[in-house]
Amino acid sequence: MKIQEIKLIHFRNYRELSLKPSAGINIFYGKNGSGKTNVLEAVHYCSLGKSHRVNHDQSVVQFSENESLCQVSVLEKSVSRKIAVQISAASAGKKNILLDEKKISRFSELMGCLQCVIFSPEDLGLIKDGPSVRRKFLDMMISQTNRRYFIALQQYRIGLDQRNALLKTIKIKQKNSVDWLDDFDRTLIQPAVIIIRERKKTCERLNELVLDSYRSISGQDGEILTLAYHCPLKDEENLEEALLQQLKKNREEDIRLGLTSVGPHRDDLIFLLNRKNMRQFASQGQIRTAALSLKIAEMKMIREISGENPVLLLDDVLSELDQRRRNGLLEEIAPYQTFITCTDPISIDHAQRKTFEVSNNEGEGTVVLKEGKEEEEEETEIVSRETLLEDPLFE
Repeated sequence: MKIQEIKLIHFRNYRELSLKPSAGINIFYGKNGSGKTNVLEAVHYCSLGKSHRVNHDQSVVQFSENESLCQVSVLEKSVSRKIAVQISAASAGKKNILLDEKKISRFSELMGCLQCVIFSPEDLGLIKDGPSVRRKFLDMMISQTNRRYFIALQQYRIGLDQRNALLKTIKIKQKNSVDWLDDFDRTLIQPAVIIIRERKKTCERLNELVLDSYRSISGQDGEILTLAYHCPLKDEENLEEALLQQLKKNREEDIRLGLTSVGPHRDDLIFLLNRKNMRQFASQGQIRTAALSLKIAEMKMIREISGENPVLLLDDVLSELDQRRRNGLLEEIAPYQTFITCTDPISIDHAQRKTFEVSNNEGEGTVVLKEGKEEEEEETEIVSRETLLEDPLFE
């Protein structure tokens, strides 16, 4: 899977941008705030329909403009596709997504059209932060290769919101409507079971892949990284019945809290280093290496499932690594089309590469990308304008 072209209109600090990246390594360097990460964000929008940085779409629309557009042309298995995301500056933050210039009505149609894996300094939160960060990682990863999972995720989130609303109603009004919860419980069961089983299967494979990646980057053969999916429901054969019984068992407590206390929205992914929980015992270097190893395992697993290499986005990651870890990471990503942001130009030995210097034009609100000399320069084309969906319900 390769991105052949990226076009932006009124996206962040880009009035217009049209670039044709290398099929190998693409390096965007410049001062902080110049707009390097905005290119990666646009690619992420075209992959998953949302930003990896903010929850509010309006913030990506250039100031004083009504809407923005980010578009990529993707080559997958010799077939070229065009993905475009049109974002409105209106308060509702609605957006249109077009595949091959046709508007889609469901986010599930977008999933898998452009598979990407992003590395950023915030990935340290995969180990240090709360369970919701790790659940979101799993949900976004699995959804790129499994539309059935993505649909189940949306169904579960809607059903969960409805059940929680009913719990609050019962608590406040003290109405004898507890029996209604039986119907809401049954609605949750089917998508919940799909989510739990797919997450468990994914974590089992990630666990097999992540150890080799960790050792490759760290150079520490004596450190064993293990992943474990934590779910209190242990009866794998009768998962539906086990979840239903747990919902009934917790019903009084759920009414008191006004929240559903059991289900995949409460599960977690545990990181263990030599059998110790990394949140409590790991050093910063170990946490950084574990996060990178998980991302490398993710990209390998996506390739296994889809048969295509995902696109890699490295947002200011190399500067955080010592030389050994940097070399280990670069060796792992060599087969993938990669977009790298950094503050200074870096030298990477790769047959296919392009370097872009990113800088703001003072006072003009535009951004200039000056292409380096690693490959023959191509003229920048003027972007032609193309002709709304709510965010996918990742936690």
